[in-house]
Order: sequence, then structure tokens, then C-alpha cells
Amino acid sequence: MVDSTEHDDLLFSMLKECKTLPTFLNHIFGFLNRRTDFYHIASDPNCPVGLPPGLAEQTVKQIFYKWKPNDKIANSENLVQKPPTPPDTPSVSKPKVQQPPDTKFTTSDAYNGATYENYSWSQTLLEIDIIVKVPESTTAKDVSVKITTDQISVKLKDGTVMLEGELCHKCKHNDAIWSLEKHKLYIHLDKSREVWWNCLVKSEPKLDISTLDCSRPYEELSEEAQAKIEELQWNQERKRLGLPTSDELQMQDILKRSWNCEGSPFSGPYDPNAVKFN
Repeated sequence: MVDSTEHDDLLFSMLKECKTLPTFLNHIFGFLNRRTDFYHIASDPNCPVGLPPGLAEQTVKQIFYKWKPNDKIANSENLVQKPPTPPDTPSVSKPKVQQPPDTKFTTSDAYNGATYENYSWSQTLLEIDIIVKVPESTTAKDVSVKITTDQISVKLKDGTVMLEGELCHKCKHNDAIWSLEKHKLYIHLDKSREVWWNCLVKSEPKLDISTLDCSRPYEELSEEAQAKIEELQWNQERKRLGLPTSDELQMQDILKRSWNCEGSPFSGPYDPNAVKFN
């Protein structure tokens, strides 16, 4: 995986020019809109362009919590919990009633994964994201989350097991992060190997790997593949503007160099309009 500090100097230079964080983020998301399919909604799961509904927003939220201080686990057994939120001062005399968890999961919550009664999970080739439903009033103190290389356990303070079992494959447990938001617990895992999982825990029904969307995010592609995609995007923009593509420019360069060579059927000053390319 690319070192997260690799582009720090470039990004810092850009931030200084932007002067403020909102302006900086506006440029970042504007770029995603203009030059990628980040905002494009895929028409079906097998569509090579775009993302499933809700996945773009979920990805931004997950990355936000990934780099939020104090969210990474300190060791292989226990996760560092966020400081508990001080209880609100009741404005009325009625006692608070614990709300049941929201029973709805979105399509993106189970992207390349599955949904069950208490949790949903999704995956890319490198990462696993899990959402566990918890009661509305749950705080960090009320949750016990334990992750090892090949085990996961999520329990409430009263002993209720929300998720527990042996993971399908090994994960990088020291890099696991989690966050609590209202009635949902978000857990992010990095896979130890680039392999598609056919389940989250081995007690689950197995997925048919052949039905998964096996396309890879742009940043996970090789430099050669990224360069090819950038070339295709550049050529599409050139076509839209009515300008020659990279292949056409290369052909024109060859034609220009051979225009007056011996045996050439052309003569006189170079005129690209004299030749039509199919």
C-alpha cells in the first residue's frame, strides 16, 4: 500500500496556496468530480464505471475516522475507545428510554459482502468494513470490541453478543479502527493478503466470489495501470474538445518526419489535412 506521507510536501504546498481547509477540500472534491467517477452512481453491480449508491459517502466517512486521533487500537487485544460523551442534563423529568437499533442497512453497507440481523459488512480487495447495530443510547463504555489476527468479538456491557467468530482470513489487527455514531458501530480492517473473502466470519453462509465486483479502486492500481487510465481520460477530453488524441498526435509526428523522405507520395510543405486517419 502507498505510504500515506509520500505526497505530504505536494499537499502542503497546495494547502498554502489555498490558504484555508475548506478551499483545499473544495479543490480535492472538485478534482474527484471532474477527473474521476467518484460521484457517478453505477447502474448495476457489474458496471465498470461509478460506485454503488452511498459508497462514496461511506468511503469519505471511513477515511475520516481512520485518521482521527485516538481511534486506532493500541494492541492486538483491546481497542482504544473514544472518551465517553458526558451525559446530557435532562430537561424533563421523564426517564430516557433506550431506543432499539435501526434495522435498515443500505446497499453500500454490504458492497461485495452481506447483511445479517445485527451487522453488515463490505469489502474491497484490501479492506473490510463492518457496521454493527447497537442501541441508540450506547456509549463507548458500553461496547467491548476485541480483534486479533483471525478473531473478532463485539459485545455490549450487558453481555449481548452482536458479532463474534473466526475471521474468514487474517487481518492486520494492529491497524484496526472503530468509531461509534448514534446507533451504529463502524469497524475498519486491513486484510493481510489481497484476497476476496467469501464470508466475514466462518459461521456465515459463503458468498459466490464470481458474483463480486472485482474492480479495484484507482489508488490501488499499479503505476502502469494508473497511467493508462489517465491517458484514456485525457483522450476522452481531447475528443470532447475536437482535438487530436495521443494516438493521432503520434501518427501526425511520424507523418511529419517522413513527409519529404525519399519515396514519399507527398511533396511540398507538410499539410496534416492532406491525410485522413481511419
